[in-house]
Amino acid sequence: MKSALLLVALLITPLMRGENALPLPTSEAAARPFTDVKTAAPSHANQVAVTPASAGGLDIAVKAGPAGFPGVNFTPDAPYDLSAAGYVEAQVTNTSSVIINVVLRVDSGSDNASGNAYLKPGESGKARAYFATPGKGSKALNPSAITKLLLFIGKNEKVDRTVRLDAVVAGGRPGEQAPTNPDLVRTKPANGILFGGNVTFDAAKQLLPRAGAKAEAAGAGAGQAVNLTFTGQPGQSVLIRPVRGFWDLGDFLQVKIRVKNTGAAPASLTAQLTSRGDVSDFGLLDKPIAPGATADLVIPFIPRTPFEIVADPAQEQLEGKRGWGVKETPGARYTSHQTTGVILAPADATKPSSFQIVAMGASLPAPEAPPAWLGQRPPVAGEWVKTFEDNFDGAAFDETKWNPYSGNHWDQRVGFSKQNIILKNDGFGRLRIEKRDGFHNDDPAGKATTFATGWLDTYGKWTQRYGYYEVRVKLPTAPSMFPGFWLMPERGPQEWPKYRRTDTKDGGMEFDIFEGQSMWGPYRTTFGMHWDSYMKYHKTAGTSVHYNQPDKDGFLTIGMLWTPGHVSVYSQGRKGGSWDSPRIGSVQSYLIFDMLPGGFEYDPLDPAQLPAELVIDYVRVWQRKDLATAEDGPKAP
Repeated sequence: MKSALLLVALLITPLMRGENALPLPTSEAAARPFTDVKTAAPSHANQVAVTPASAGGLDIAVKAGPAGFPGVNFTPDAPYDLSAAGYVEAQVTNTSSVIINVVLRVDSGSDNASGNAYLKPGESGKARAYFATPGKGSKALNPSAITKLLLFIGKNEKVDRTVRLDAVVAGGRPGEQAPTNPDLVRTKPANGILFGGNVTFDAAKQLLPRAGAKAEAAGAGAGQAVNLTFTGQPGQSVLIRPVRGFWDLGDFLQVKIRVKNTGAAPASLTAQLTSRGDVSDFGLLDKPIAPGATADLVIPFIPRTPFEIVADPAQEQLEGKRGWGVKETPGARYTSHQTTGVILAPADATKPSSFQIVAMGASLPAPEAPPAWLGQRPPVAGEWVKTFEDNFDGAAFDETKWNPYSGNHWDQRVGFSKQNIILKNDGFGRLRIEKRDGFHNDDPAGKATTFATGWLDTYGKWTQRYGYYEVRVKLPTAPSMFPGFWLMPERGPQEWPKYRRTDTKDGGMEFDIFEGQSMWGPYRTTFGMHWDSYMKYHKTAGTSVHYNQPDKDGFLTIGMLWTPGHVSVYSQGRKGGSWDSPRIGSVQSYLIFDMLPGGFEYDPLDPAQLPAELVIDYVRVWQRKDLATAEDGPKAP
């Protein structure tokens, strides 16, 4: 292997000129090979085979199998210096019979950038990674110290695939950013206004009538409106959409449309929001609008019907399925930060009608008074006993309940520190992330880190099987925040290693009561379960679309009911969704609060917008008396 890597370095053209730098002109046409593709090493020797291609380049054959990122690697003895370039590009051809997604990842230490190419059978393309455009949760790369290149195809356990790597080139200008796809641009409307007031729209680009419906702009400036005409033919509707990309409505929980009936008879209009995920629940009027009258049509982000998880635990792999196994329900998959438009249609498609849309904007519903019992008991009947409570009333966290340290299996730039668990005698706990050099777990012998954050868990101190778990929290809004409250299994003898005691196999389960992603806004969270470990047999079910109504202070109250064969999630005492399955976890579990960067859909971390905090008012747990066991509760020191 060492000799092969030396050959890579010697074949770099013209990298090795004393200073190990690539003297590229600063133009797009200057892209040129800087390494011999035939020197790539398979990432998984038992699943990936590489051979020189007859037409030049390298043939890469990937057998069906369990590897998550099968492909090839380039790892030089000394880092590549590509400081005169702006990107690395893999030129590839799909030589298999199925569509493939080829990904190029470029590493510089712990940071990386990536690009991909979706290719049909026989199609050639370019996967390009820009140094100045980081991977999710990463920062811009140092192009003078590129430590590794990886070219891989996504996991597939059923179909063999082949690709030809024709060349790996560097080019572009230093500091060049990846071009923005206008179809993926997210725009936050000022004050949520989509049109009306001082916000106008481009009728030619934003109005799309269907099936013979008519739509046209009326008026100008603050008086601009949209006239809709429906002729009584089935399937008619009008889509009002952004000029480009998405409306980012993550700061809101509804869209309100001011509608005037311009027809001669009472009539109703329906509305739905469209998104990259799916459509929202319907906005419906309580009664028809009289001719000449106006009414407000409200489209809620929170579905009227709780979602239902129908995932089959016998399936070997649920990950990647739409909605994590959630049943098709109006609004269950609508993603507000990726809103692509509003569909307007007559409630009675058989009769002619006409309307004028006077204004349209996103907003938050007025806070409702919470149920009197919220925070005092579970939302379901039973003989319940409170078994755990922390109201964070003191000046420091309670070390008889919580551990501030743990392993970091996520972002290695971040270390856990007691200093980032903040209490101020004001009744709130805060997990704060900030840019601060230190060491993971405050251990000078441990890994050096450039960011610090707080962590709380009850491993070895408190567990419970089943019960109702509730928190009142306020989520952060800085980019790339990934806060959560979750449970992990803890069982077996204390002498077992932690990885074994926390294994999600054999009845164990990770319960994610909530996870936030600041890209989504402060009101949408996940609710999910993971089991059968995290490798080949990993399974998951749940939703990434759980909208929560905040209270008057902006806090979310989120709870999980866990009983044998059942789990459900609640927000402000209202049931959001549930899952009934014999595979639902059945072993003792401990509590975890975290405040991490990253996640699975997020903007890059921006140090300028730190510190950021997950604010915790309380955590409370109850146990139903008939489900209690001797293992529940505090553990002996």
